[in-house]
Amino acid sequence: MKSVNYPAKMLFSLAAIIVLSACGKSPVVGVLLPMTGTASTYGDSMKKGIDVALDHEKANLPKGFKVIWGDTASDIATAEAELRRMASEGAGLIVAGTTSGTARALLPILEETDTIAVSPSASAPSLTKDSRRFFRVFASDELEGRRAGRFLYDDQDKTSVLIYAEDSDQARGIEPPFRQVFEQAMGGEIVGRVMINSSDWEEESADLLAAGNPSSVYIIGYGEATIDVLRHLREKGFEGPICASSAFYTSQIVEDYPELLEGVFFPQPAFDVRTEGQLAQDFVANYRQRYQDEPDIYAAHAYDAMRVVIFVANESKNFTASENRRVLAFGVKEFPGVTGIIQFNDYGDVHHNPIMFIVKGGEVLNYERYVQEERAKITARIKKLMNG
Repeated sequence: MKSVNYPAKMLFSLAAIIVLSACGKSPVVGVLLPMTGTASTYGDSMKKGIDVALDHEKANLPKGFKVIWGDTASDIATAEAELRRMASEGAGLIVAGTTSGTARALLPILEETDTIAVSPSASAPSLTKDSRRFFRVFASDELEGRRAGRFLYDDQDKTSVLIYAEDSDQARGIEPPFRQVFEQAMGGEIVGRVMINSSDWEEESADLLAAGNPSSVYIIGYGEATIDVLRHLREKGFEGPICASSAFYTSQIVEDYPELLEGVFFPQPAFDVRTEGQLAQDFVANYRQRYQDEPDIYAAHAYDAMRVVIFVANESKNFTASENRRVLAFGVKEFPGVTGIIQFNDYGDVHHNPIMFIVKGGEVLNYERYVQEERAKITARIKKLMNG
């Protein structure tokens, strides 16, 4: 057989292809956040948390590590297009899925583009069960709903509640477990449910407040919707405890509406700016120094999401979707995060039990610590009075 003499350039090209195939893909990461539009306050907090994480981990970034940024504009169609763009530019691992609705829309795009997502905040229970390509560092809504139900019935000793809920994936994930605990397990009474998105919700609310006389209120909504309900409740003179879902809370919301939010409770995964531990305190200090502000729950979870992604980029052998998924599922073991220890279960969920917080004087405080400190103040006053 006659031998074939390949030109030197062709041999070099073939060798380069073989080498590149063996090495796998470059560690290109996409970050897809709502930087504009109705959800931009969440995106702003997350962008800040991610920037702090990139700065903190800059010495640990693998060779060739690159971040591609995208803006969902708080719009599902835009989010889908941006994810496709990022994948076409080489991003194989994406920090995405800020809200549950956006995350759900992105699931088929992950399959289409052969990418993996790590979400900093999407919490609808079914998301991780519907896709093996979706992981999250934020606890499922099931845990939050149960915690709110126990808190109102046991801790606040309230046996009736009026629910306000948006028409959203987040509300559909939280309300059933809340009802299961408050109504079925505890024996409390749910006097009604007001859909915040309906045109006549304020009239319906006024009727239920008067007729049902609820001893507490539970609001399941994002920031502006929760503010609308709080404004309505203040106008109606409601005096019982008000519990909101964690989705309403950003540092900007608290800064903008301190009086409306005064005394409002909400459960959230255990991040507290006063949390002990070097990692958490370094994060808080770096965030404060950089932005002259307090990090909120979304900044903290985005910080952890990016650090997990950087870990995967270092541990992944070839940065393909299957390898990245393997590292997330089996390589992330008791990973230290500022929101708690991160380890994914078979579905891609973390198990972080929410704790209760309260807004007092424009500050977000760990409720258990707040009660202890208030009791200590009362004890000190009594001792002072007794000692003259």
